[in-house]
Amino acid sequence: MKIVEVPYGIANRFTDGTIEVNKNLKKYPEVYKAILKHELEHTDDFFTLHDLKHDLNSEHEVDQFQMLKFILRHPLTLVQFLPIFYTKKRGIYYDLNLIIFYSFMIIIAVIAFLIL
Repeated sequence: MKIVEVPYGIANRFTDGTIEVNKNLKKYPEVYKAILKHELEHTDDFFTLHDLKHDLNSEHEVDQFQMLKFILRHPLTLVQFLPIFYTKKRGIYYDLNLIIFYSFMIIIAVIAFLIL
C-alpha cells in the first residue's frame, strides 16, 4: 500500500492501491489516524456496495469538531466534496460514491419540492 501526501482534499483510495492523504493532516494526529483507518478499509475496486456503505456509515469514526477545524484551516480540503475534479497526476477523477449520494439528495429534494 502506497501512501502519498497531497496539498488538497482530505484522503482518497484509488484502484491502484494508492492512498492520497492531505499533508496537513499530520498536524491533527487523531484525525489522521482515523482517516487513514477509514481509507484502508476501502477496497481497490472502482465501485462496490461495500465502499458506498462504508462511506455512508463511518462519520462516527472521526471527531467531527476536529475535522471541521481542519477543513476551515485548510480550504483546499473542499475538493474532497466535489464528485469530479482534476489533478495533474491523475487527470480527471470521478468519485462515484459522491455522484450517487448527490444524485439521491437531488432526487429527494425534487420530490419534496413537487409534493409541497
